[in-house]
Amino acid sequence: MKSRKNLWQYTVILSILNIFFITAQTSHNQNIYADFNFSRNDTTHDKWTKSIEIITPRLRTVITDDTKITLRAPGMNRVYAYCWQQPTTGQPNKWGHDVNLTPGGIETKGAEKVSFVFPARDFPYGPTNIRIYASNNEGKKDVFELQLYNKAGKKWNYGIPDTVPSQAKGLKLVFEDDFDNELSISNDGKNARYCAHKPRYGDFSGWPFSDVDGPDNPFEQVDTYLKIKARKRAGTKGSSGLISSVNMDGEGFFTKAPCYLECRFTAQSAPGTWPAFWTLTSIDRGINGDELDIVEAYGGVGKGNPNHPGYSITSHFWGQKEPDGTYKKRFNKRVPIMELGGKSYWSTTFHTYGLYVGRDETIYYFDGIEVLRHPTNDISKEKPLFFLINYAIGGISGWPIDLERFGNASDMYVDYVRVFAENDIQYSIPLPEKNKNHKSHQS
Repeated sequence: MKSRKNLWQYTVILSILNIFFITAQTSHNQNIYADFNFSRNDTTHDKWTKSIEIITPRLRTVITDDTKITLRAPGMNRVYAYCWQQPTTGQPNKWGHDVNLTPGGIETKGAEKVSFVFPARDFPYGPTNIRIYASNNEGKKDVFELQLYNKAGKKWNYGIPDTVPSQAKGLKLVFEDDFDNELSISNDGKNARYCAHKPRYGDFSGWPFSDVDGPDNPFEQVDTYLKIKARKRAGTKGSSGLISSVNMDGEGFFTKAPCYLECRFTAQSAPGTWPAFWTLTSIDRGINGDELDIVEAYGGVGKGNPNHPGYSITSHFWGQKEPDGTYKKRFNKRVPIMELGGKSYWSTTFHTYGLYVGRDETIYYFDGIEVLRHPTNDISKEKPLFFLINYAIGGISGWPIDLERFGNASDMYVDYVRVFAENDIQYSIPLPEKNKNHKSHQS
């Protein structure tokens, strides 16, 4: 009896300590990663449920003609489907426009399955996202983003533009990749253009960023796109991909203010998906540096999910303090992209995300539209920076991963990345003396 009592007391103490740790850790993360924690306890999204199941075609498949979409939506009364279309004679808007593939909706009337036809030849060539919505009379609702690759469509908004963006006025092109050839990448970045891990420390995805020479190589070159594949095979922790322009030795492509960087991509919004394009000035733990997150997009709707109205921009001035001892103020914004440009979501179609780092001001762009401006931090003025593009799944953001009904898989497509600057530079970050034998790329 005494041993049971002691065990009970021990369990209670452990539970209290665990709650304390989680609370402290959550509070710490909320202070550092404010952009991760919006609407975490919002109860207005409780009506979302999981009902839609795609029967045909196979998820993420290549289609070559008009395609019949067949699905189940048990418990739902009505189904709608939408897809983004290029400018047409009737809708000439340069941004493109949304098309309801099921005018008036499809009444399920208790049917086991329903279907509609996707007229692939009338829509853009390449990565395609058909957004399927379902609802019932009790207010429950669901959304399923069906990723396909449309080889029957019309080429639009495709590849590196011929024109120089106005944001790069007075600068010259110093880096570009249209991803129209096999990706030059290695696990540590040596003897390659890109590194497959965040240099030196800090891989942060819940489904780990994976080596390129293993069974879970996440990269594939498709037409003129870089496809970053997030997958979770049975018995594994999952896999996904990151590319860095700097390797584990601190060598690679750097640029310096004044400069302008931009990347165009699309990905799926589903619980746990987290595509990003960002820059760093430092790669070693404990070294003060700037991190400028040009775009961090958080996928998933429903209770406990981000339900993000757009995407997040965040600046981190790591380890830097003001004269009074307080940490330097960060700048962040949730960009309301459904109110900008063509009014489409980051998963609906391709968008271009840009960053200008000037000697006085740093400016962020969405499809060429300015969305945030702040004074350029001293380190960003003085130190070169490099870029990273990744498709994280869960991880340090704390958002849940729930991709089972998507086959435990999701894709990000990167169209291009390019950088303009005043000058080309030669720069590297030497390995700190205490870490001369450092070989790990995992945090």
